[in-house]
Amino acid sequence: MQPDNSTNPNPAVNSDNAVNSTTPANADNLFGNEQTATEVTATTEQPKQQRIGKQQRKSDFAEFKATFLTPAKLVNRHPVNIEDDIWEQLERIARILGERGTTVASYINAVLADHLRAYSPDIEIWRKL
Repeated sequence: MQPDNSTNPNPAVNSDNAVNSTTPANADNLFGNEQTATEVTATTEQPKQQRIGKQQRKSDFAEFKATFLTPAKLVNRHPVNIEDDIWEQLERIARILGERGTTVASYINAVLADHLRAYSPDIEIWRKL
């Protein structure tokens, strides 16, 4: 699925979260050794970011794992088509971070269930527009 870039052919210009227009599309580098650098402009002062300790990271990971990466048996399943690069990223997350038996399908199901819970009030309001 390609974004509509009718106003400007450069996708970084129309993106809300564009970091660097010269960054390749696959710069996410899931679990890679390279780190991406963010540009800090001289005119905009960034607020000081609080350091996150090791215990907090472990707590956040435990919460993420309990929410999204627990094995689940899907009873009434439906096929969904997604792009290959997204599938590879999801598979890598499920395989490396998930417990034994965690599948891409159970991970996707948990992510979508959380998304629907988070946005259900907004979706109901938008439905009535």
